[in-house]
Amino acid sequence: MVEEQPIHRNVICISDMPLDLHQWVKTEAKRRAKEIGKRYSVALVFQEAVELLKTKLDNNHNSPEEVGHAD
Repeated sequence: MVEEQPIHRNVICISDMPLDLHQWVKTEAKRRAKEIGKRYSVALVFQEAVELLKTKLDNNHNSPEEVGHAD
């Protein structure tokens, strides 16, 4: 029988980030929770932010580069 290996993930500690960003993330999670009427975790705010950043970076890397023409 083969044992499954645990998934190892890096941990991001919210207290390691600048205080103003820390407060914004917590406030945003609370705002979203109030808007939808149920708990909205800080982790979801991070996940969505990373997904948006990834999409933006992927789009920038996949866009055709400008070609300069010699005069």
